[in-house]
Amino acid sequence: MSAPNWLPSIKAKLLALLLLSIFLVLTVVGTLLSVGVERFHREETREVFATAQRALSAEIRARQTFLLQMAGRLAADEALVASLNLVSRYSDPLHYDPLVFDGEKKRLAGDLARLSSATDHLSLVVVDSRGQWVAFGRVEKNGQEAGFLAFDNAGAPLAWQQDSLSPNQWHAGRTPVEVEFLAGLARNAPPTQAMVRSPDGLMLLASAPVIRHFPRGEPLTVGRVVVAQTLGQGFLEQVTRYTPLHFGLLFAQGQVVGDIQALASEVDLSRAAPLLKNAGNPLSGWQETPRHFLMLFSLPLLGNEQAYPLLVLEKEGVNKQVRETLGVLLLVLLLAGALVVPLSQALANRGISRPVLNLLASVERVKTGQYDGIAGQAPGSVEFASLFDSLQDMAHTIRSREDQLRLWASVLEQSREAVFVTDAENRILLVNRAFVAVTGYTLEEARGRTPRFLQSGRHDQAFYANLWRSLKETGHWQGEIWDRAKDGRIHPQWAAISAVADAAGTVSNYIAIYSDLTEHKAAQDRIQFLAQHDPLTGLPNRMLLQDRLTVAIAAAAREGHEVGVLFIDLDRFKTINDSLGHSVGDELIKGVTKRLQDAVRESDTVSRLGGDEFIVVLHRIRRSEDAAHVADAVLAQLTAPFNIAGKELRVTASIGISVFPADGEDEEGLIKNADTAMFHAKERGRNNYQFFRPEMNARAGERLALENSLRGAVQRKEFVLFYQPQVEIRSGRLVGAEALIRWRRGDSGFVSPADFIPLAEETGTILEIGDWVLAEACRQQVQWDQQWPAMGLKPVPVAVNLSSLQFRQKHFKENLLDIVGDYPLPAGRIELELTESIVMEEPEQVGAVLAELKQAGLRLSIDDFGTGYSSLSYLKRFPLDKLKIDASFVRDIVNDSADLAIVHAVVSLGHSLGLKVVAEGVEHEAELLILNAMGCDIAQGYHFCRPVPAEEFQAWVAAYVPVPLRGGVPMPES
Repeated sequence: MSAPNWLPSIKAKLLALLLLSIFLVLTVVGTLLSVGVERFHREETREVFATAQRALSAEIRARQTFLLQMAGRLAADEALVASLNLVSRYSDPLHYDPLVFDGEKKRLAGDLARLSSATDHLSLVVVDSRGQWVAFGRVEKNGQEAGFLAFDNAGAPLAWQQDSLSPNQWHAGRTPVEVEFLAGLARNAPPTQAMVRSPDGLMLLASAPVIRHFPRGEPLTVGRVVVAQTLGQGFLEQVTRYTPLHFGLLFAQGQVVGDIQALASEVDLSRAAPLLKNAGNPLSGWQETPRHFLMLFSLPLLGNEQAYPLLVLEKEGVNKQVRETLGVLLLVLLLAGALVVPLSQALANRGISRPVLNLLASVERVKTGQYDGIAGQAPGSVEFASLFDSLQDMAHTIRSREDQLRLWASVLEQSREAVFVTDAENRILLVNRAFVAVTGYTLEEARGRTPRFLQSGRHDQAFYANLWRSLKETGHWQGEIWDRAKDGRIHPQWAAISAVADAAGTVSNYIAIYSDLTEHKAAQDRIQFLAQHDPLTGLPNRMLLQDRLTVAIAAAAREGHEVGVLFIDLDRFKTINDSLGHSVGDELIKGVTKRLQDAVRESDTVSRLGGDEFIVVLHRIRRSEDAAHVADAVLAQLTAPFNIAGKELRVTASIGISVFPADGEDEEGLIKNADTAMFHAKERGRNNYQFFRPEMNARAGERLALENSLRGAVQRKEFVLFYQPQVEIRSGRLVGAEALIRWRRGDSGFVSPADFIPLAEETGTILEIGDWVLAEACRQQVQWDQQWPAMGLKPVPVAVNLSSLQFRQKHFKENLLDIVGDYPLPAGRIELELTESIVMEEPEQVGAVLAELKQAGLRLSIDDFGTGYSSLSYLKRFPLDKLKIDASFVRDIVNDSADLAIVHAVVSLGHSLGLKVVAEGVEHEAELLILNAMGCDIAQGYHFCRPVPAEEFQAWVAAYVPVPLRGGVPMPES
């Protein structure tokens, strides 16, 4: 593609703009660098001043410390103390003896001179207790000096000095000014250390008293040692020897020390006074003159005087460094500018033509819908980056919107909700696949038509007027609507209709989304039905029953007739459920439901409360005898056997009847009283009906009291175990015993197991009771193991009954083995008696549990065999030890041939399975002889002993004499 004619003009303008920008950048950078360099050098100058000040302060502190330490050492020197003590105490100017004192003073002066050589400008002076100087030693530019003070015959002081060429020669001279100065300070008791102004400048001094200590008496001050050092020109030069600074001392009276004589006139102490108050700040005394940088700070002197150290730096040196640095930086900037100009021109040539051509090509591709081939920006053409980014964003936006349109089209087509779109005049433009499936109309059939052709006729004009009013006011409407499909079917739908407006706010389209509610309505109806009906039988549940019974009572109260309530409970249904399984039990419940409905009128209500309990409401009966007729019909209907899963089952019912208004005035009272009457029917032997009588409530109250007492009976230790022996029929030997629970209920005496065991099963307290029975039987066995051998008795196994409720517990096996494991009993001493219903409930799982119990050393037997339902194919797989024939069969074997045949069959069956057979309920010798003839193994019953407490059982065992039987005739032991 050729370059457009406007491209060179743009390149020239961009190049000029680039050059102008470079010039401005160089100007700004140069200005900032100039200011920065000058500021940098000023800060560097200030740091030089601060460093010098810190060096001065450190040097002064070091010298003061040195002087103080030297004064202390001299004052403690024993020779000096002795000499000064001699001079101070015995030297009198009027009676001065040179032979005694001059030699001592010469020696002292010589020692001071040697000590003063430790450093330059050091002076050592010793004064006596009267303040008169005694000797001195010092170091000056000309060398060491030493001297002492003597007195002539008239008592006038006479100074002697050591000859510098011949140290042993001394000559009279005058007292040095500095010595007189220090002696004068010593007479005024100067501080331990101080700075003073001296004739040569600044002097540091330290003093220490010379004290003579005596073995007895108080110490005596015999003089003072003064050590001083003059800070003169040499000191000033030493402090600034590594810096370009000039250093001097300035005093308020105008005296100047150091090489700053010419600058003293430039220092304005009055202007610096406010800064000197903050002398702790190293930069507080900063001043600037036209030709110099100055720093002034103060040093306090003895006598409230001040010395002002002054640091001076010539500006010319600093300005020269600034100029040199700026020259280097300017040269660097000019070189950078010289390189940038041609480079910028090259970049402009390269960064305009190629990006523009690429941009034009990319625009053409976007126009034709080719979004993937958009060219990127040319290298270095940063100025075109936003144009390419905008073009790419535009292409991505267009492509994204096209993808979204395709996606929405796919969503619309694949949606399970029916969707159609109309124009502003409500004419259909689009429909989706779900619309076709729900209505039966294709797009061709619906396009251009208004949705009126879908109206079902179930909605009036007001409904549609409200719909359009909501669309116009809010732009939206939703609700349930019934439409008619193409095949004429009317179906409910949940519709959501929205108005679509353009940028000007004018409605351009309407979108309707429909969800078919047919299944939802059916589910709602099902939920409503299940809320009021039993799911197994479809009968009304308690809630619906109460509603109907309430309506029936209200109608009966208005019209003066009666309402009957029959509470029906199937007899021994639990046995069927436990032995044959819940599926068989459910089928039996359905069969009973059908027969109950056949026994009543269509206007009556048959309901199921749950389990095996039903309630029948008899509407509009004239007298209570009508309820009795219905109860007879129900019992008659249940007489015929039920054929379920290939088994012929028989079931009976116990029925309680209450009648409105005699037995209750509301539904709760009628149901409660009918329930009470039903329990009375069960107590009367089942398979009958009983009308409610007020005295039945007393019986129900007794049952409730019995249930309350049963809870906690284990904790109150009201239970006790009785034991009944089991005897081998042929030999007469004692081979075992059965543990039978008895309840001593407070002060009321013993309660029959027939009364409290079913109640314990019903309330669940049998779990706690069963655990106690097993633990107590084990405990008693352990006690007998300890006692019986000494009595010549042999312990025997004890059988314990298990409840089906216990066996169904999740951790039954673990709990049982934990209880048995707490007692040290040999294997086989505990026997578990299980009913047929337990072992046949889930044979495979039960067999596995029984195998583990058998492996743990427990014996197993089937109790009350023949009263339930057993599968011989499963029975032979179980690891059993015994079969126990129920007492109801044994009791009449003498007179009843059927019972005789049953017992004989059970004995034969048990032996064929390899099991011992135990006959319960043996009360007479005739029964024992028959059982012996049949080959029955073991007998248990009143013929031997009633169930008795443990102590009595032990006494019975001790007194028992076995009587063997042979051939059906009792034979004495040989």
